[in-house]
Amino acid sequence: MNTLHKDKYDDLVGPFTGDSNHIYVKVEHETDPNPEAAAAENAAEEERDPLEDTPPEDPNKGVVYRSLIEEDRLLYSVMAIENDCQICPHGAFRLTEAHEVERNVAFRGLAREQCFDLSNYSHFRNCQDEAKKALLLQDDAVYQPDFLDEVCSDLPIGMWSCQKDVTGEMAIIRNNVWAGFTAYHKACSEEFGCIYVGDGLKNLDICFQM
Repeated sequence: MNTLHKDKYDDLVGPFTGDSNHIYVKVEHETDPNPEAAAAENAAEEERDPLEDTPPEDPNKGVVYRSLIEEDRLLYSVMAIENDCQICPHGAFRLTEAHEVERNVAFRGLAREQCFDLSNYSHFRNCQDEAKKALLLQDDAVYQPDFLDEVCSDLPIGMWSCQKDVTGEMAIIRNNVWAGFTAYHKACSEEFGCIYVGDGLKNLDICFQM
């Protein structure tokens, strides 16, 4: 991902243009992407006389100067949606003794009284909550079904909504910040998943709509 403009992605609020090369932030002198040129520069440094005075190290060495284009913005949006939205029912995944996350073959689904409660769902991502990270270091972490970040603790309150489908057996969970993201879980079954069908735009006005 183009990290040079990491502070500017959330400021891009307009719709996508459809042109992957559309420039949002122009960089006049872009870094040469040619790997051969970079290899030649490294070889020249290695051949430098060891007795020669060492020049001060360039603080910007290794920084890739590249314009922010729509392809970068699309990648950032996909990663942001996965980070903010991808969720799973408690117990669907387990933590092994090697502290690796794997599918829990013993998972048989949430009970009906739990299925429609957001407090029984977790984010499927690396833990970002400091309290959760601390709990992962405890010996009993491998026995906890809720070792991942909790969905119900997301802010602002109301960014998630949960309804029953027409059968009353399946939870339909929607994210109101990334409109178009929908997750589902059928009670007392192994069925769960999610899909995103939207315009890739984050609703930054959610706090005023609650």
